[in-house]
Amino acid sequence: FILRFRRPIAHLIRNQPLARRLTRRALSDTIEIIGTFWYLPALVLVGISLFATFVSAGDTSTALRQSLLCTVLLVLCMVINGLVRRHAQRPHRGHKRHALYSERLKGFFYTLAHLAVWLAFIELGLRVWGMSLIRFTEGDGHEVSVKLFGLGGTLIFAWLIWILSDTAVHHALTRSRKGLANARAQTMMPLIRNVLFVAIFIIATIVALANMGMNVTPLLAGAGVIGLAIGFGAQSLVADLITGLFIIIEDSLAIDDYVDVGGHLGTVEGLTIRTVRLRDIDGIVHTIPFSEIKSIKNYSREFGYAIFRVAIPYNMEIDDAIKLMRDVGQKMRTDPLQRRNIWSPLEIQGVESFESGSAVLRARFKTAPIKQWEVSRAFNLSLKRHLDEAGLDLATPRMSIQVVTAGGGSQTEA
Repeated sequence: FILRFRRPIAHLIRNQPLARRLTRRALSDTIEIIGTFWYLPALVLVGISLFATFVSAGDTSTALRQSLLCTVLLVLCMVINGLVRRHAQRPHRGHKRHALYSERLKGFFYTLAHLAVWLAFIELGLRVWGMSLIRFTEGDGHEVSVKLFGLGGTLIFAWLIWILSDTAVHHALTRSRKGLANARAQTMMPLIRNVLFVAIFIIATIVALANMGMNVTPLLAGAGVIGLAIGFGAQSLVADLITGLFIIIEDSLAIDDYVDVGGHLGTVEGLTIRTVRLRDIDGIVHTIPFSEIKSIKNYSREFGYAIFRVAIPYNMEIDDAIKLMRDVGQKMRTDPLQRRNIWSPLEIQGVESFESGSAVLRARFKTAPIKQWEVSRAFNLSLKRHLDEAGLDLATPRMSIQVVTAGGGSQTEA
């Protein structure tokens, strides 16, 4: 009957008026839980009653009473666990920086709460049948219970350390300039998580075995010898891994960055756990181990500067040249193709030097990342067109020649 009418009875239990579901949420959730799992206590009641009837040699009243108590305890345990789960699913507002930590820790503590509820149910259920875990731990099973509690405490503590370390690594790797996960997380996350898990598992196992009374000195000695052998046999690989780990965690470079690494200038196409792959302007792909990287020049971070050095024609006033450059810069900022790439007005930095009798003006734009060269080319093109319209040539090297005549006079030509 229970198995045949499980769903119809569950529907009848969960069927409530809309007003009650909207106003009395806690009661509605409790009824929802009971309706979903009503058949489990019923099956437990039937099974325990039959078992207790045979064990008690036909004392059906005692068996039925104990079965009912166990069933009530099971229903209470399920309801409490349902309420705990409902509270766990409730959204909590917190600081975005610590949201990931709070979410993982909340799941950890709610799991411990579920475990505590089930342990309480087991203890109370055993007391119904005249037994008790607490009396067992205080009596003949004291030594065994101490070892089991030590083992459980070690596992729970190792689980907590794993949650904190895994969350810290995830937070460090996925935090990028845009606040989104990027290629460094996809590259390093599996490696770091596996290393952390293996390290925590080994340490927790050794501590648990020590708490169980075993001699762990040979295990520690063997692990030290194996680690020493691996360290000597793979020095370059370890150097690549460690250097790459710090480079990627610090977010010094990422996919699609335009960088100068190890004397090679190009766009980063890929990152592995020990190498960086970039393609230069000629299309050549360079694969560079992390241990060979001494410095990184990244042209793709936050913003760039388009630098201009303009040699002023000799027959043009310096103030007119500055005004012309400002006009070109203002026109560039209103250009639909370039205004998104230019983030500041044209900054005239003054006369930088004199070359072949001409003054060299220095100016710059603050631009979007990797757009500084495109802005520079567009500015130079626009400036050349303005000079052509004004009938001026760009400054070119000039030479003064003095011709001495036979009569001692001189004639100078430019």
